[in-house]
Amino acid sequence: MAKISLILATFVCALKATIATDYTGDIINGHKVVTRVDVGDFPCGSKTKLWLQTNKYKIGQSYYVPVIVARGCNCSDTENRFLMSTGIHGDEFNGIRVVHRVLNDVDLEKLTGSIVGVPGVNVNALYEHTRGYYNSYDSGSFTNVNRQFPGNVTNAVAGQKFSAMMWDGVFANNNYTAAVDFHTQSTSGSFVNYVYADLTIPYVRRMCDLTGADAIKIDLGDGTLGALENVLDAFGTPTITYELGSPLSWQKDQIQRGYDYVFRQLADINMYPPTTDPEAIATYKKQLANIFYGTETVGSSTTTGGFLEIDLKLNDRVLNGTKIGTLYNVFGEKIEEYHSEIDGLLYSLSTHPLREIGAGVFAAIHNSTDPDCANGC
Repeated sequence: MAKISLILATFVCALKATIATDYTGDIINGHKVVTRVDVGDFPCGSKTKLWLQTNKYKIGQSYYVPVIVARGCNCSDTENRFLMSTGIHGDEFNGIRVVHRVLNDVDLEKLTGSIVGVPGVNVNALYEHTRGYYNSYDSGSFTNVNRQFPGNVTNAVAGQKFSAMMWDGVFANNNYTAAVDFHTQSTSGSFVNYVYADLTIPYVRRMCDLTGADAIKIDLGDGTLGALENVLDAFGTPTITYELGSPLSWQKDQIQRGYDYVFRQLADINMYPPTTDPEAIATYKKQLANIFYGTETVGSSTTTGGFLEIDLKLNDRVLNGTKIGTLYNVFGEKIEEYHSEIDGLLYSLSTHPLREIGAGVFAAIHNSTDPDCANGC
């Protein structure tokens, strides 16, 4: 594929041979500090909490990223391994709780292989209460960490250097069988339960079905080079980006759906027994039957500032011409109306009534009739 070839050609220097876990000798809050994780170094039947040391911030102290390694009682050099990443953006929290719950609840006696969870990748953004990594020098700038992988540790920009250290430290060298990168919509918006995935990658379609998501965006990732999903795909690990609803909150329903997906995923790659709960099985069957697979998304943004009123709700079906919302000025006078330009499913909505020029209003997903969009556009 052109996308994979481009990534590999661009980032081939980032490939490294697997080496042993690199301990700094430090202990923080009772947990050892490392600069690289090799899952095979940890004993079977163990759950280990670590701090991954990354670049230093402006007072000369390092950022420390939490990493959890759970190895089943039945583990080996040829085991299956599952990676859960979350918190690459600092306003996205639902996935953090999914990782917490999965790794708290997993029974190591039943687990075959290993799970690696990173419950909050972008600690800088979490500290700063921002979406991107905040580079504080000069007048300040933001790095979207999820466009930087695998990165280059020699980069001068702090956020880019951080991304490379995360890649080298956790993501690159552990021969993951499959991976999920949990996200949510960004601040002032909301998603349905939603997945981005490249269905040309073997096994990814099966992973999408296992989510039971409301909508799947079929996506080659050409517009998001450097995203963790795309780069893991390119280096041989089938991966999905799983969007769990809204930012800046813990939504119990979205968290539960992410949690249930992980255990279905583990069962599917023979790492954990499948659930026998009839209610959970029935819920998933219903979700699976209702997944909307789409190849194209179409939305609208404001052409001026004002106050936005939305008429519909997430997961509503829309037709070409369906009215989605209205923008008003400060006197309550109508400025603009927003209408769908396709027949499809409403998967994203603005949740903030105050909108500046160019701000998003909504987005809908459908299947394009353009043959060039068969794998996403």
